[in-house]
Amino acid sequence: MAESKRNGNAIVIGGSIAGLMAARVLADHFVRVTLIERDILTHGPEQRKGVPQGQQGHGLLAGGQRAMEGLFPGLTADLVAEGATTLDVIADATWHQPGSYRLRFASGLEGISLSRPLLEAGIRRRVRALANVAVLDGCEVTGLVASGDRARVTGVTVRRRDGEAAEEALAAALVVDAGGRGSRAPSWLEALGYARPEEEKIAVGVGYTSRLYRRRPGDLPGARAAICQPTPPHETRIGVLLPLEGDRWIATLAGWLGDHAPADDAGFLAFARSLAAPDIYDVIKQAEPLGDYATHKFPANLRRRYERLGRVPEGYAVVGDALCSFNPTYGQGMSSAALAVMALADCLREARGDLRGLPGRFYKRAATVIDTPWQMAAGGDFAYPGVTGKRAPGTDVINGYMGRVFGAATADRHVCRTLVEVANLLAPPSALFAPRVLLGVLRSTLRRPQATQLARTLPAPSTAD
Repeated sequence: MAESKRNGNAIVIGGSIAGLMAARVLADHFVRVTLIERDILTHGPEQRKGVPQGQQGHGLLAGGQRAMEGLFPGLTADLVAEGATTLDVIADATWHQPGSYRLRFASGLEGISLSRPLLEAGIRRRVRALANVAVLDGCEVTGLVASGDRARVTGVTVRRRDGEAAEEALAAALVVDAGGRGSRAPSWLEALGYARPEEEKIAVGVGYTSRLYRRRPGDLPGARAAICQPTPPHETRIGVLLPLEGDRWIATLAGWLGDHAPADDAGFLAFARSLAAPDIYDVIKQAEPLGDYATHKFPANLRRRYERLGRVPEGYAVVGDALCSFNPTYGQGMSSAALAVMALADCLREARGDLRGLPGRFYKRAATVIDTPWQMAAGGDFAYPGVTGKRAPGTDVINGYMGRVFGAATADRHVCRTLVEVANLLAPPSALFAPRVLLGVLRSTLRRPQATQLARTLPAPSTAD
């Protein structure tokens, strides 16, 4: 991409996974990229203050894993060498969805399970190795610098958080804001004379509690992970059990609308025992705990509609949680951010060095990427009457249909695979309305309701389609 190296300098605000991926993309198009992060960034997998959810369970969806592997070839193999676990997202998990267990069979759809700090460290190591990327950590971006007519952002002002140096300005042809949910982009734009983006909030009142346990062979017979979803609206509790590096499990228990798992032994185990399926409880009730409980609360889904602004400044784009943050129980945040960054990469490649109009084009393309996980998260959350926010027309009808899709996924492989592909951001929601899926759902609906659930220990997954 030598033709685009004339673009000079770029700046990334925030060393999150979205920020790191953005820095990787920008490195192909700019002479120099500076990544600015408030935290001090270590070289190893350590928990950061700026990632309060980092101690909770994280699974990387197949769509996100593919996007990251495209940016960082060999990343998955490196992470596995450090203890991460690759999973066939259909075959390797006991997945109790509303009403019963989802089918299990070899699908070739690969996800990866690991701690958030290990994933960040692996990506950060690769970004730092890029010759034209500099990391400026322990620094805070205090504002944007703009041209005299305020039509273009030309850089940022920064100061060291230790207070030992004066505020300084850094120039850039493009600033990418990956400052997270708390990004100050709306107020910065307003200060420059632009409208604030419309915000959509869906209040879910989710809270989750996690604990690490020693992982032993045979803990979860025939599977590598366990997921137990609730059946709305009467069940509000969800649990996941994921393998981590260092022969550990992480058990994350969460609930909607204030129904949160306690951070004490008796309460945590009782919460696990109350889930719709016993898989997680059966493991942790006899497993050795490794450390204390970690809690985190997530009040609301938040989407900032930059794509609807009639006017945006040149030279400034927002990515990651600063653009949209999802209910974490769906596991879509990192993968959605990865796919949005890939959309930025496409826009830069098509621009061929001409950055005029880039932010507006990116926001429109990113919106199409975000639409799928947003529809899934928002639609799923509105299955609870206590969830508040703007409902899309037809939400209740779609939720009713999705209940039937879940039912068909317990017996029909094609329905199950399509459902998983949509959930893993590999296919659009419209795939769930394709004729073959509709036929499978109809057949399932017409069958007499089964009196018993599928056994937890299923036959060995086959390789047939």
